[in-house]
Amino acid sequence: MTKLLNALILIFSSFSFANSNHEFSNFFNSFERLSANFTQSTHSSTGALLANASGTLLFKRPQQLIWHTLVPDEQILLLNNTELWLIDIELEQASLMQTTDLTQTPLYWLINRPSDISHAPQYTHTKDKIDWYSTQQANQLSFGFKDNTLQAMILNNELDQTILVTFDSVAINPNIKTNAFELSLAPEFDVLR
Repeated sequence: MTKLLNALILIFSSFSFANSNHEFSNFFNSFERLSANFTQSTHSSTGALLANASGTLLFKRPQQLIWHTLVPDEQILLLNNTELWLIDIELEQASLMQTTDLTQTPLYWLINRPSDISHAPQYTHTKDKIDWYSTQQANQLSFGFKDNTLQAMILNNELDQTILVTFDSVAINPNIKTNAFELSLAPEFDVLR
């Protein structure tokens, strides 16, 4: 009986590990559109909290994204195909950012399917019931999954800071207005190209 129990534990643990290795790909291949709320915290190399932010995320493949920060200041990062805009609501200013290569940004991993990525993040470990997958690029980016749903992202940036983004209210394939990703500004906004 003990041998059978040990065999079942071994089979089950192997199955769980094999499943976790595909969680990143399964999740990001499962939809065309996604919406979520996020909270973001930035920490120094010593772990001191530098900043907090929160807002909403909306994206649609192939290359459309709205990262709408509501707190502490309202700003919108808007990607519509090849145009990336930073919109500061308080300053009433929209700036077209120069982006020729998104592969070196976290946006790349969010808007592309794993089958379109040459080096998809790989499973590294499980901590607090969250499965973590990491990229191998200079500014390492990790994705955390719980119950087969994106739970968090961690980015280590060039300033040796750690940015933790947690997600809730994740909706797969929500209805999105046709013009949701079009730049639409009030007349008083300054537009910098």
